[in-house]
Amino acid sequence: MGMIKKIKRVLAGTAAGTMMLTALSVMPEFDSVKEIEVEAASACTINTNKTYQRIRGFGGIDMQEWQGYALSDNEKATAFGNGDNQLGLTVLRVFVNPNSSQWKLCLPVAQYAAKQGATVFATPWEPPSNLAESGGNNGKLHLPKKNYGAYAKHLNDFGTFMKNNGVDLYSISVQNEPDYAKEWTYWSADETTDFIANYGDQITSTRLMSPETFQYGAWNNSRDYYNKILNNSKAMANCDVFATHFYGTPRNKMDFPALESCGKEIWMTEVYVPNSDANSANRWPEAIQVAENIHNGLVVGNMSVYTWWYIKRSYGFISQDGTNGSITKRGYMMAQFSKYVRPGDVRIDATEQPNTDVLVSAYKHSDTQIEVVAINKGSGEVTQQFDVSGRTIKNVDRIRSSGNENLAKTKGMEANGSSFYSQLPANSVSTYIITLDSDGKDVPSDPDQPIVQEPITYDANGYYYHDKFEGDTCDWEGRGGATAQLSGRIPYADKEALLASDREKSWQGVQKSLDSLTFKGGQEYSFSVIAATAGSSANMMLSLQYTDASGETQYAHIADGQSTADNYVQLANPNFKLPEGSNYILYVETEDGTDNFYIDEAIVAKAGTKISGPEPVAVVTTTAPAVTTQPVGGAVLGDVNGDGKIDAFDMPAIRKGLVNGLTGNALKAGDVDGDKKFNVADAVQIMQFIVGQRKDFERDPNAVDEPETPVEETVTHLSMKDFTAKVASNIAEKEPDSANQAKGGVTYGEIQNKTYYSNTCKRNKKYNVLLPPNYDPSKKYPVMYILHGYYENPDRMLTKGNAEMHTKEMLGNAIAEGAAKEMICVFPDVYSSATQDGCTGMDANNNAAYDNFINQLQNDLMPEIEKNYSVLTGKDNTAITGFSMGGRESLYIGLTQSDKFGYVGAICPAPGVGDVYKGNWKFESGKEPYFMMITGGSNDTVVYNNPSDYHNNLEKSGVPHVWHYVNGGYHGDNCIRAHLYNFFRIAFQN
Repeated sequence: MGMIKKIKRVLAGTAAGTMMLTALSVMPEFDSVKEIEVEAASACTINTNKTYQRIRGFGGIDMQEWQGYALSDNEKATAFGNGDNQLGLTVLRVFVNPNSSQWKLCLPVAQYAAKQGATVFATPWEPPSNLAESGGNNGKLHLPKKNYGAYAKHLNDFGTFMKNNGVDLYSISVQNEPDYAKEWTYWSADETTDFIANYGDQITSTRLMSPETFQYGAWNNSRDYYNKILNNSKAMANCDVFATHFYGTPRNKMDFPALESCGKEIWMTEVYVPNSDANSANRWPEAIQVAENIHNGLVVGNMSVYTWWYIKRSYGFISQDGTNGSITKRGYMMAQFSKYVRPGDVRIDATEQPNTDVLVSAYKHSDTQIEVVAINKGSGEVTQQFDVSGRTIKNVDRIRSSGNENLAKTKGMEANGSSFYSQLPANSVSTYIITLDSDGKDVPSDPDQPIVQEPITYDANGYYYHDKFEGDTCDWEGRGGATAQLSGRIPYADKEALLASDREKSWQGVQKSLDSLTFKGGQEYSFSVIAATAGSSANMMLSLQYTDASGETQYAHIADGQSTADNYVQLANPNFKLPEGSNYILYVETEDGTDNFYIDEAIVAKAGTKISGPEPVAVVTTTAPAVTTQPVGGAVLGDVNGDGKIDAFDMPAIRKGLVNGLTGNALKAGDVDGDKKFNVADAVQIMQFIVGQRKDFERDPNAVDEPETPVEETVTHLSMKDFTAKVASNIAEKEPDSANQAKGGVTYGEIQNKTYYSNTCKRNKKYNVLLPPNYDPSKKYPVMYILHGYYENPDRMLTKGNAEMHTKEMLGNAIAEGAAKEMICVFPDVYSSATQDGCTGMDANNNAAYDNFINQLQNDLMPEIEKNYSVLTGKDNTAITGFSMGGRESLYIGLTQSDKFGYVGAICPAPGVGDVYKGNWKFESGKEPYFMMITGGSNDTVVYNNPSDYHNNLEKSGVPHVWHYVNGGYHGDNCIRAHLYNFFRIAFQN
């Protein structure tokens, strides 16, 4: 496994250890523990196309004859539902009562489970009393051979009874624990084999399951129950499923190669671990043994089903304490598997034990989704790397249960290519839902033969898709909150079209995902959709959503056309080149309005294919008119959004310009009449041009486009004290719900992913840049540097946090409101070791590597930004802030370089600034920044009181600053967003 690096760290005193947890939103609480151990494990490698057994499901038994009660309606939903606070069980075991008049007792739960799609199977403990004899020394009862035929009829009748009452049993077993039969019926291995071989074919109402042995032959010859079936061709033909129990079965006795290679499923049909003490279901960390036993059954035993003893019991999954459906800790251990590893998934290859106390299993759901379950049964936290070999990860969601967590969700975890890292707290179980780019290999029907999907081939007409919507939505669906449904009201062709209704915004319409194996970036295709509005006239638009190489969602325009009510228009482009990227989604929307609309005859064809359609209602010109010249600055008259065309996509920029005004090239393009202003008269001309009502602009013949002469202005600033006092009253504790949501009519800036060579680090370094909306190189912008936390990367503060960050939207909205200045934001790689590429080590030198960022910033990164972007420099125009370790570094830089950074912030800053900054928390007169702000959260269990300690130091030293305390704020996104919401609005405003 390789050497495992270990660090012992004191929670309150050692910065390196404390910062190890910046990526976590929740950390277990420790009362008396002063020191914990963290291990960096070997990588867990996952091979998505090396497959093992198919998973049929997870479940338990309902047996009110012995329990004395049945599951209530709430408890049935808790057991077999898969929503919040539900177990997601997919298997139910029922009791074959020897008295057929009592069979009805199992129906209520069985019928409910069956309606939820669960697999139901049955087990007998005793034959009818008239068929049995004394079991002698071997068991309570025994079935003489003369009654085998009658017993087969008894089992078959039970299957028929269940089927007649809406429950199609999957199987019925020969006998519960024939090898441990003091309280029920004894059978020898020869007897069960004889019964299966010679009477098994009389059971036709359901499949026949082998006897369910007590402990899989762990300590005696009970494996004969299976070996004798394997060696008897008639018995083997009649036995559909093999089953066992796991009582006292150790891991090394769960492997049975002969059975695993026989071609039939093996089910673990009963167990409880580790005990059945009263109230043991909630003892922690004892419950971890449940997850470990499930893992061993699936991975070592290759079981397709894992079934617990009582679902509801003091040691079961649902509490017996009268809470009517509350899930126990043992239940949450089961739920880490049952809710996410679903029937039909196939177990795939994974490094099972990357660390002594870590167990990992993996499962394939489709060509684009796998699930990974990682159990840390040790007393120390582990940093685990997962690598999905040869695949590209698009998204990782984690669900975790630990001492103080129950199915806690963390969405959108950070991943890089095929790999991601995750913390496995001591005594915890983590399930990862991993979304991948398709490799064309779906879940196999035969685990040894993966299904290989082939690209779609075009037909004789050159069509890949020809969606006619005759009785079929053809995989089109509603976009946003819209509804997609078939309608026969006004089809363009034949009898039906697809109706888009329930639209609340213009971008909501209908969409269809393009096949990933067929449609490739850089290739041209022909697109055509026939569309009509159901209300007033509207400009219909056929567009494309896709994911670019950096993981950002992007949009492209394919075609548009003007439709009047109920009149179809063709949206067609015979040679549209797909942008480089993936996850292509074709969609139809309207430029404005929320009326219903229809589409019909949606066709995607090979490039150059001409597709017939209705005559256009109005021609939409998408090229610049002949009169347009290139004014100073490179603008094209009418092209307000600067994309090189005059079309419907200029409308949002026009609307914004009428409200907020235009500047730079946007003003030059919008001022079509040449009066040096942008107003309604200009907007009307451009809109007339777009809808084909004019082919030229009425421009003042004396208008001259001349360079704008800079105006010298005298800038005065409030003191740090006065400016802080001025803005302090406007600080919001938390950002409004809509602050980071995309809004119609608002233009957002472009994200660029860059690399440069750092002389300080002696290697190439990554950074991201968020440009202001409508970035104009002829203008100059202030710059804000935003730093990530320990063990994170440049994406963390921009797009990927504990969830999606949406920093671009937050800043764009603030600028659109006029609340924030237009600015350039830079998101660097803060880890600045001169010898180590990336934060892959776990040694104490990492803090020094982060502290080295001050040198990299000034010597390498700032010159890089000034060289490649149009920026303003100096203290007035430079801000810095950061999260966790990045907060520590921004404070360090702000305290020591205040003559260069006018605005300094820190979010949940890590400890240790005093170790590197040897000052007395005061600034030299005349070198103060204009503003400092420290954000802390009441629920920050990673850095605890450290942010308030910095606040207290500054306060004692008389340094004006804002102490921004977020009630309910944790070490993650909600503190980050609350801070940035305010910091964006304050920076560069003095």
